Amino acid sequence: ETNAMVEEMMLLANCTVAKQIHKHYPHCSMLRRHPLPPPSNFEPLRKVAEALGFTLESSSNKTLAASLDTMHVEGNPMANKLLRILATRAMSQAVYFASGDVSSSADFLHYGLAAPIYTHFTSPIRRYADVIVHRLLAASIGLCGVPEELAKTAGVTEVAH
Repeated sequence: ETNAMVEEMMLLANCTVAKQIHKHYPHCSMLRRHPLPPPSNFEPLRKVAEALGFTLESSSNKTLAASLDTMHVEGNPMANKLLRILATRAMSQAVYFASGDVSSSADFLHYGLAAPIYTHFTSPIRRYADVIVHRLLAASIGLCGVPEELAKTAGVTEVAH
């Protein structure tokens, strides 16, 4: 329970920071998105689910989650875990991007987390891009200025890739 609560708080913090930096820097925010996977990625999962007697719904991240929640095999607690691993393998790779590089906020979607806007804020030691998020947040609340290379979409795009 404690781990789940910490994960929820981290998700909330990451989404809140993403909104804050995008509000102040709509063209040069360092965000992270998880594109919708192609339907063909779900075929291995669909085949296993059907073999176990289930119908997979994967038209959206929410229907996928609800579908997986119903897939429990009596006497086999590992079946649902296996299905969830297969679902994870079906996902596209999450990527960093500069908010100014996409034409619509609909492109900000983090499919895997069902978040309309997301960034990494809670783990700045993991990636350079996460440190950039901290710098943008600090600037957005007036603690410092935005470094010159981050004040333009191109500067953030370079770091994102």
